[in-house]
Amino acid sequence: MPLLKPIAGHTGCAGIKRYLEKGGRALEILTMNFAWQEERVFEDVSEAPGDFDWAKSMDATRHACGNDTPYRGKPARTFKHFVMSPDPQDGLTADQVAELASAWALKHFSDFEVAIVLHDDNGNRIPHAHIVVNNTNLSTERRLQTPDPLELNRSLQDLAEERGLRFMRDEIVRECEEGPARKKTPATMQKTYIRRAEKEIASEGGYSWVSDIRNRVTVAKALARNEDEFIAVLKTLEVDVAQNSVRSWRRDWIYSLADHPTWRIGGEKLGLSFGQEALRNRFARIAAWHPTPAASRQILSQAEHAVELNDLAELQRLADAIETCMSSNVRSLADLDRRIRRLESRGDAGSADQANALREVRAYMAQARLLPETLQTKRQRPPQNAEGALRRDDQEQRNQKAQAHRVRQRDRREAR
Repeated sequence: MPLLKPIAGHTGCAGIKRYLEKGGRALEILTMNFAWQEERVFEDVSEAPGDFDWAKSMDATRHACGNDTPYRGKPARTFKHFVMSPDPQDGLTADQVAELASAWALKHFSDFEVAIVLHDDNGNRIPHAHIVVNNTNLSTERRLQTPDPLELNRSLQDLAEERGLRFMRDEIVRECEEGPARKKTPATMQKTYIRRAEKEIASEGGYSWVSDIRNRVTVAKALARNEDEFIAVLKTLEVDVAQNSVRSWRRDWIYSLADHPTWRIGGEKLGLSFGQEALRNRFARIAAWHPTPAASRQILSQAEHAVELNDLAELQRLADAIETCMSSNVRSLADLDRRIRRLESRGDAGSADQANALREVRAYMAQARLLPETLQTKRQRPPQNAEGALRRDDQEQRNQKAQAHRVRQRDRREAR
């Protein structure tokens, strides 16, 4: 598993820069959020203007915002230096270490000036990353805060797991000495888990590949009645499914977009209901929610069309409507109507909002013909009329007389 060592700096950045770059030992230097760069993008320092010095730029930013002065009588923490060392058994290249370090830094310090310096100056020439984060938030101009240092390491382990690397968890249960370790519980107990970054992208109207995958999986889990059908539907919707690493603490599926295989995420990271364990339990339940056969064909056709046209808004709307029907266990428009009336009868603001949301879902499902008006039940046998009942009674009496006659004949034969 990758290891993370944090070190607090209380001086200018010139000293750490000299240490990291002396003797030409830096394999690569990546920087983010400096004046010559686009925001939130790591670029090689070789692309920078000739007079660029990341240490001087950090010092200037910190001084301009007044963040290099003592705080509450203590020396100012001017930067944080993180040493990220991959597991030697993973055999990562320098480029792979740089990608992992960049992803981790972008996740936690997207609004800070960051420099990543790669080294392989240890005994076994194993690449590792030094990540230097300036102490000033460029958006708020406030000092760097890390209220939960353990979360920094947990997220690094998450990133390692997503890439099929060795990783470590706080809560594990070892089943036996030879067997792999298993985590007690999933990473989240929320049925659908949306991270902060995904919410921010949605609020800005941007594209989130995580949301895109979740929407396609939502359609597949509603339509499929077993694992083979689930994988087949996802293939139709251009999502690849793979088993996660044997070194993972929990068995799970990894979803990725067929046309962008590096965009991959574990099922339980989308929410508990998207994980392998929850889905297999769903396939085993006879009473699990499924649309009617006709509606299933229509849903799949509509989802295929949205994927083909890259109409992600329509795919989102379809997935949201399906998720609402599954969570409310409504199988017809009449079911939706009854649920709306129940919510309206409560008379409180929260129930009114829920009723309005269901009303929108109803309109969408009705327009797209994705739910029947009413749920078809088994046809009842028509009642027998009086004449038919009399004929049945006569037949029963004749059968009884014939049986009695056969018994008497047998008795006579035996008496002879």
